[in-house]
Amino acid sequence: MGSRSDELVLKLGAEILTDKKYADDRWQGIALVGQVTGGTESMNGYVYFADGDFEARTPATMDVLCTIGMLHGEMKKEGKGAWHQCLIHITRPDLRIRIRFEYDDPKRWSPKKLSRDMSEYADSLKPES
Repeated sequence: MGSRSDELVLKLGAEILTDKKYADDRWQGIALVGQVTGGTESMNGYVYFADGDFEARTPATMDVLCTIGMLHGEMKKEGKGAWHQCLIHITRPDLRIRIRFEYDDPKRWSPKKLSRDMSEYADSLKPES
């Protein structure tokens, strides 16, 4: 059996895939950024379509954000360090989940500038198929 943090990664994937915001079966990839800094938790992300288009989308419930917070705490407790951000990728057709953690730069996967055109930022988060 894996560690508690491994279990939370699987739970995270299940929560994302069963969330009503991702029930649309047209997306080819999901990218979510979870931020845990200074006692606050936040999340942003996108879905990506086969035609190259993308759409800003985060889960409808707070369950995913809660699980991100639990994963952060559990990894810290297991001695894996306290990260600032995680980048979650889920891709089709295999529904593969990959998570990267950022320990040094608390703004690594944050938008560099806010504007009407967020395509550069969305592209920087896009999962590889």
